[in-house]
Amino acid sequence: MKKNIGILIWCSFALCLIQGCAHDTVLTRSDIRLYGGVGNGVLPTPADTLVCVSYNIEFSEEMEQSILDLASDPRLHQPDILFLQEMNAEGAAFLANHLGMNYYYHPSFISPHHGQLFGNAVLSPWPLSNPRNVVLPHANPGTENRRSALGVDVQVGAHKVRAVSVHLATLIVDLENRVEQLTVVRDSFLQETGPMIVGGDFNSGTQWEVVLFSRVLREEGFREARLPLARTARGGPLDLVGYQLKLDHFFYKNLSFVSAGITLETGASDHFPVWSVYRWLDQSAD
Repeated sequence: MKKNIGILIWCSFALCLIQGCAHDTVLTRSDIRLYGGVGNGVLPTPADTLVCVSYNIEFSEEMEQSILDLASDPRLHQPDILFLQEMNAEGAAFLANHLGMNYYYHPSFISPHHGQLFGNAVLSPWPLSNPRNVVLPHANPGTENRRSALGVDVQVGAHKVRAVSVHLATLIVDLENRVEQLTVVRDSFLQETGPMIVGGDFNSGTQWEVVLFSRVLREEGFREARLPLARTARGGPLDLVGYQLKLDHFFYKNLSFVSAGITLETGASDHFPVWSVYRWLDQSAD
C-alpha cells in the first residue's frame, strides 16, 4: 500500500509538471530579483504573543479569493508574520497592499505552468529589514529550476525575529536531495542568534519525511510547531485512497510555543493556510 501511495504521489506531481511545460514567457532572468514595498504605516498594538500564518497560494491565481480566505478565520486575519509561497510579484504586492503590510518578495524562477514568476514572500505590519534569498541546490530534473528560501528580520515591538519562508522541491527530486535543501536553509541562517521561525511548504509526502526534516532542524535548536493530525493540502487522486498530504509546517527556536492549526474552509489554493502562535521567552511565564 505504501509503495502504491508513493507511486500515486510521484505521478500527481509529474502530471502537473508535464501539463505546465508548454507555456512561453516574456520574462527574463533580470526579473529574478528582490521586490518589496511599504504598508500603510499603521502598527498593531503590541501583544505578548506572535501570530504566524503560512499559505501556499497556488500559482498566485486566486488572489481575490485568498483575501477572503485570510478574512474567514480570526487566526488568519492580520497576523504578525505572513509566509507565502508560489507567489508572483503582482500577487505579493496585491496582498500586501490589501492588508496594509510591508513585504519582501523574491522569485525562485519563471514557472513553466503560466510563464509567471514563482517564489516566496514575507509580509508583516511590523517593520522589515535585512532580506536575504538563498537559492537551494538540486534543480528540478525536468525544468532545471531551483527553489529558494527568503529570510527577513521582523521588528515586532521591542522584539526582533527572523522569518524564513521556504518552499522545498516536490517529490520529483529525491528525498536525500530535499533533505540537503533544508540543510542549506538551516546552515544559511546559523549566524542568527535570536528568535527564528522557518515556515512554508516542505513538500513532505510522508510522515517519515517530516521526521527527517525535523531532525535536520533540531540539530540547530529548532522545534516543530505541531499541527493537528490533518492534511494541509488537497491530494487530488490521493484523496480517493484516504491519503492526507501534510506538506506545510512551522519550525521555531528561541520562542515559546503556544498553539498551531490548519484552516480547512478555504478556496484559493490546493493548500490550506496553517497558523502558529508563540510567546517571547521573556514573557513565556506570564
